[in-house]
Amino acid sequence: MFLVRTSLRPSLIHGIGVFTDETIQKGQLVWEFDPRVDLRIPLEAKRDFPPAMQDFLFHLTYVELVDGREMMVLCADNAKYVNHSDDPNLLDTEDNLREFAICDIPAGEELTCNYYVSDLHAVDKLGPPGNP
Repeated sequence: MFLVRTSLRPSLIHGIGVFTDETIQKGQLVWEFDPRVDLRIPLEAKRDFPPAMQDFLFHLTYVELVDGREMMVLCADNAKYVNHSDDPNLLDTEDNLREFAICDIPAGEELTCNYYVSDLHAVDKLGPPGNP
């Protein structure tokens, strides 16, 4: 769940992106997992959904390991539209429960994270790191 105001806009990175509507300070907590609004779905349950929903889940969730089980995380807010960057402005904690600003981020800038750090299936979505 985002702890800052955001909006969705066309992205120069890919499709739709998340943009901050307020200035964010370096080190500020920007997002944190909140089970009241963020959903964890066992990865193996994906096959039980219709193909259209499987595609949606592939593109708009990230996969993490929770108690030895791969879980898809579907954020209920704009966070599901955060794009990947090799030079992100948000950094995930090791447990994937929080994201902090790596630098000062002015209002209007797109928020990005490094999928290779936060998503166990980033290679399936983006290819190997450094692949254009």
